[in-house]
Amino acid sequence: MKFSDITQRLQSVEHDNNIDVLRACAILSVALHHFAAYSGIPVPLFGPDGGGIGVQLFFLISGYLIIQSAERNSLGDYAKARFFRIFPVYWVALVGIVLVEMALVPGFRQLVVSDYPHFLLNLLNLQQLSVRSSLYFDRVHVGWTLTVELFWYAIVPVLALVAHRLRWRHFWLGVLALSTLLSVVWIKTANTGALDFLYLGQARRLGLEFSPVLQHALIKSNIVGYLYFFVMGTVIYRYEAVLKRIPSSILWPVALLLIVLWSQWQVVVGLAPQPLAAVGLACVFILLLKLPPIKDVLVRYIGKISYSLYLVHAKVMLVVYVNLQWSGAGAHLAVVVAALLLATVLYYTVEQPMIEYGKRFRSTRRVGTAAATAN
Repeated sequence: MKFSDITQRLQSVEHDNNIDVLRACAILSVALHHFAAYSGIPVPLFGPDGGGIGVQLFFLISGYLIIQSAERNSLGDYAKARFFRIFPVYWVALVGIVLVEMALVPGFRQLVVSDYPHFLLNLLNLQQLSVRSSLYFDRVHVGWTLTVELFWYAIVPVLALVAHRLRWRHFWLGVLALSTLLSVVWIKTANTGALDFLYLGQARRLGLEFSPVLQHALIKSNIVGYLYFFVMGTVIYRYEAVLKRIPSSILWPVALLLIVLWSQWQVVVGLAPQPLAAVGLACVFILLLKLPPIKDVLVRYIGKISYSLYLVHAKVMLVVYVNLQWSGAGAHLAVVVAALLLATVLYYTVEQPMIEYGKRFRSTRRVGTAAATAN
């Protein structure tokens, strides 16, 4: 594919709402977090908080787009779109990493053979349901978010059907209020340790203490804890015309106040994740929707390959900075080049072809370019 062809595709009409720019912001935020963690080089704001900022922005984007796919497709077509969009490239990335590690680390090969049911949970994107699967077989190091996404994909058609039957004008605002309340109660309950029983037995069988880190990763950071982020994205889609009328002079200060002081707000509110983060990221989201299409080819390209890049970047950093103990400018350049090359190869050989291939199994009824964007 010629560079001019790539440029034309990245600047097509269906991307004029800057969604790819938002995706680029999200993946770069997550990548900066992992860069600080693996390289040991401090990165202001994004070092400690970039993972949360990026992942939660991805959840907002998912809420904004997936409702469109659910509403404009039959249930069967919706399921096929989600499957071919998420699983094939994930399987290639995960299995590729696992095969290399099995070849290089005999102990890991024995672990995969003896605990293959837990590895299968990772293949199904259900790794967050198992302590063993999360700790030992999440070789892409971002797998927990895929479990959360998968549950959202299952919930959306149900909510869309209820909304269609009720025909209540402000249905999604009600869902946002209820999901926020549910998430807050869930996290506050988790803070007391009352929900540890969900994983305590699994941890004990592994000889592990069920630490606050595991509690956060497995209980607080599940679909219940994050549900209102997805719903917030749906609300942005539903009320986009109204929300875009909010002056940027209001959106910018609110976004900066809530995002720059990310950690401090978590302490004040006593929740992680917490609702003010959703508000701050929603302001960023609306600001990008209000802006004219950003034509920067590199930014849009990173957004385009963001899912493939999301799957490989952490492993690349782990290999370079931790396994090879490489540091300095050469190591940083190697990380950037390797991550972008791997993501590009995955996108053009697996991710995009599988999306197109999946369309062959779907009905011919299509509705508008927004549906194409959502898929």
